[in-house]
Amino acid sequence: MRPCYCLILLLFLGSCLSVSKEQRTTVQQFAVNAANFSSLPEKLWMELADIRELRGIYYANSFTNSEIHLNELNDIVQERLHNDKVPDRIRPVFKILENYANGLVKLTSDASSTANSKLYGTFGTQLETLVGDYNQATEVGKLPSGVGTLLAETLGKGTDAYLSNRQLKALKKYVNQADTLVSSLCIEMEKYLSSELLVQLIDNEDTGLGESFRYYFTKRIPPSIESEMDYINLKKRIVQLKEFRRQAIAAVKKLRIAHLALEEALNKTKTVKEIAANLESFYADVAKLYTMVEELNKKSK
Repeated sequence: MRPCYCLILLLFLGSCLSVSKEQRTTVQQFAVNAANFSSLPEKLWMELADIRELRGIYYANSFTNSEIHLNELNDIVQERLHNDKVPDRIRPVFKILENYANGLVKLTSDASSTANSKLYGTFGTQLETLVGDYNQATEVGKLPSGVGTLLAETLGKGTDAYLSNRQLKALKKYVNQADTLVSSLCIEMEKYLSSELLVQLIDNEDTGLGESFRYYFTKRIPPSIESEMDYINLKKRIVQLKEFRRQAIAAVKKLRIAHLALEEALNKTKTVKEIAANLESFYADVAKLYTMVEELNKKSK
């Protein structure tokens, strides 16, 4: 009879250590939204570059001298080549968030084979490398390391039994250890989105738009209806860009709150139902930002 009791005990412990369907869904929803958010700042930067390019074309068309006209167009090309991405200082921060979110997905997925588990371990290695590279490149705002190593070690165990019976324990350890990392990422993202440099870049495009078209209209008389519509459209896009930046800052703050709520649910200090409002608030902001991106894309066509 004793072996039966042991079997029952093992089954009970296994169920306690596995991730419930509700927990899996909650974590994966958070991961998807966090990964989606990580790609949005690149959209902001691309939109800024698109506006700068089009208003530059109008400025170039103010010149009747072909050589000056061509030089202005060449300058636009060079500007676009050098400023077509989020600055190197901040780009890794968003990439680290994306990799962390991917790790959450892998930890909550069903392990189908040892090979897949070992393959997934590369996500942890990539995450740790990104953090290390970022810390080497900066003197301030260094990020805590070790989260990627933990993920690589966990997924590198490579056995179905480990990932099923110990999944909840591994997931809790990963989220708990990543809490400081996510907090640091949010601080760096908010710094970037709130920075005087970014605000000034957007304001400069607003001012430059008026100057470029004013000069164009004085040289091209009468201005075409198309050029006037382009000016109005660009002004609207700048207004939306300013709102996008403000909305992104709000989303970063809610990302931090949502991650803390996720940690509480996994540690069972709160139920999934109790943290739902914090998670949904972050998801709503991400959805709103994506809607804004779609609207901006329509205006750019």
